[in-house]
Amino acid sequence: MTDTVRQRPDWQTWPNLITVVRFLLIPVFIGFVVAGHPGWALVTLVVLGVSDWADGFIARRFDQGSKLGKALDPVADRLAIIAIVLSLVLVGLLPWPSVAIIVLVDAVLALLSGLWFRGNPDLDVTWTGKVRSALLFVGLPLLLFSSTSWASQHDWVRVLALVFVWAGTIGHVVAGVQYARALAAKHRAESRAA
Repeated sequence: MTDTVRQRPDWQTWPNLITVVRFLLIPVFIGFVVAGHPGWALVTLVVLGVSDWADGFIARRFDQGSKLGKALDPVADRLAIIAIVLSLVLVGLLPWPSVAIIVLVDAVLALLSGLWFRGNPDLDVTWTGKVRSALLFVGLPLLLFSSTSWASQHDWVRVLALVFVWAGTIGHVVAGVQYARALAAKHRAESRAA
């Protein structure tokens, strides 16, 4: 009798499950913001941020990285950022130019990915992209916090939140340029090899 080890498919990992939960939390967050519950929206946003860190940590620590996870993680990050930013603009917490910049960068990257790689270029997330996400995931909760009854009495909370958000927005542009260059380099390399 031979021992057989069941091989799990590439997509069946804890990090991928956490990423799916992140996708599901995005509309929950939007619902809380629009309904005027900044405290619950803040809790949801913190869970989003922690789960973003957790899926990467688990993937590295327990060798559960996968191609699907590599593709889904940045999509979840971008969708979360866009949905969060748009909902905060809707309720008047965030200036619309920040949203326009983030959406424009993501639209260009999505277009390039779609044209050159059918939407999946299989590139690693850059260090700049991680810093950008961290800045936005600090600034956006601070914006929400600034609308709670206690924080709304202290203008410095909103100012600090906007500093983080604009630093994250600038980081988003820098990360976008880096990602576009990596896309172009990979496209050129594949064109030469073909």
